[in-house]
Amino acid sequence: MISMILTWLSGSVLDRLLVHAERRLESVVARDKINADIAVKEISAEIQARAEARKVLIAESGSFLSAGRLGRLAFVLPLALWWAAVCFDSVFHLNWSISEVPVLRDWGGAIVTSLFLVDGAKSVTRSIFLQRRQ
Repeated sequence: MISMILTWLSGSVLDRLLVHAERRLESVVARDKINADIAVKEISAEIQARAEARKVLIAESGSFLSAGRLGRLAFVLPLALWWAAVCFDSVFHLNWSISEVPVLRDWGGAIVTSLFLVDGAKSVTRSIFLQRRQ
């Protein structure tokens, strides 16, 4: 009886089980290969996007009229003019009638300070990083 069961198992049933397991393993390997190819393409695209962003950053940092600088100038220039007028009037007693702008008085110093600190830190960090890469 045992020999009959072993003969039956070693025949077509075992072959079918092995073929099924092999096909299943092949499909898992194929799916993993597709997922790995997709991941490689995503990583390559991200690397390329970062390289292009770096080129734009380097190009903008070299020109005076970049979008980032114009945006900061649009805010900082009126604030600087108002602040300079207040300082000149206070120091030299020019009796100018300078309008009080509470937002500029309250937040202006913190914003300008943070702009200078952030821009300064960016410049220092970028120069150190570029020196290390060369």
